[in-house]
Amino acid sequence: MLTQLQVPEFGTALMGLDWLTLPGIESTRDEIRQLGRPVDAAWQFVWQGKGQTESCVALVSRAMSRKRPVAAAALIRAAITEDQFLTLIDIGEDRLWLFGVQNGVPMTRTDRVGPAVEVMAQVRDVINQFSNPSELPIYTDQQALLEALPHTLDLRHFSLQVLGHSLHKRDFAKAAFSRHTSLPVVPLLLCIGLLAGGCVYYVYQLQAAETARRDASLVREQAIAQRKLELANAVNAAINASVPARLSVPVYLDATRDLKRLLAGWRLTGLECAAATCTLTYQAQAFATWAGYLAAKPPEWPAPMFDSDTQKVTQPLPVSLPIGTPRTVEALPTRDAANQKLGNLAQVSKMLGVTLTLPSAWARVAGNAAVAVPEESWIPMVGAYSATGSAVLLEDLAARLPMTSGVSSVTFKLDDPLTFTLEGTVYANP
Repeated sequence: MLTQLQVPEFGTALMGLDWLTLPGIESTRDEIRQLGRPVDAAWQFVWQGKGQTESCVALVSRAMSRKRPVAAAALIRAAITEDQFLTLIDIGEDRLWLFGVQNGVPMTRTDRVGPAVEVMAQVRDVINQFSNPSELPIYTDQQALLEALPHTLDLRHFSLQVLGHSLHKRDFAKAAFSRHTSLPVVPLLLCIGLLAGGCVYYVYQLQAAETARRDASLVREQAIAQRKLELANAVNAAINASVPARLSVPVYLDATRDLKRLLAGWRLTGLECAAATCTLTYQAQAFATWAGYLAAKPPEWPAPMFDSDTQKVTQPLPVSLPIGTPRTVEALPTRDAANQKLGNLAQVSKMLGVTLTLPSAWARVAGNAAVAVPEESWIPMVGAYSATGSAVLLEDLAARLPMTSGVSSVTFKLDDPLTFTLEGTVYANP
């Protein structure tokens, strides 16, 4: 039943409208004209779904409203921007107003005004349509009625006062109905005038559409160029993230070559090098103290790290890694060639007791690795390799690793004999 709603500070709007779905089989205008004939419609309000092909219309006869009416439901849409929600608010005189939107358009038979008993029955019908009612936000000032329902609901405060504060004058203007006519023929002069205006508008629209196409094409080209630049920078940074093994390993070995195994009662038990730091771990022997360690350590070493374990000292040693020639995409070998070179080295190294494990999987160094985008098929790949063996063979092994391989970490096992574990990455084109 149509009911007038007085929106604070704005004016009168109609609620309780019957929203009719437009099938979209014919033109929208023809469908609205056919729907308007049986009800002698004088006003129409077409509701277009956001990004949806579905739309609907509300029709009002001149007997119902001589002045241009305003759709109260459209004011709700201006205040609540979600594509799916339900509103239930008190409009006074013991009446509630129910309105709902799904997929951006009004739900069937949800623009209703009536007593609480009748409206709540409709609310239950709407909620029961959802397998998970909590996915339907409900804007309401009737929390007590809704909390009594046997569902977990997403309740949000809303009222006529909140609606009034959420609106602007332009929202009220946009919610106004437009005139409706069911006449199939218009007078000749009006037809000529409309035809002339339509031609002007058509030419204007063609020009506007062409301008929009050019602008859209320019935006797409700029976005593609920006994406290519960002991707190229990301690829360049990724393939140069690590220093080649043949350059970094000699620096690590030189920095740790003359380490003392025992310092003032502290025994060296761990040694790992990664990036620009080698980390030494000393374990306390009998009567060892941190003060004794600080006095005995070489003065050029930086301050060690002490934590809650009083039996341990962690000593960082910064190393200065050389700056080699940056890797380029064009200079990278193919993945098969890189794999073959590592494989040949692994076969020779095995005879000397060094185990070199080739990458078991490869991944793109940048871009969206989960989506096969043709524009990104050129992006280089990265794979992880590892090597273990006697420490005396590490420098010779590193010298034979390809320049496209880098070191993630080198760990030394300080037993007799001294052994190493090298973890690294190798880069190659697809």
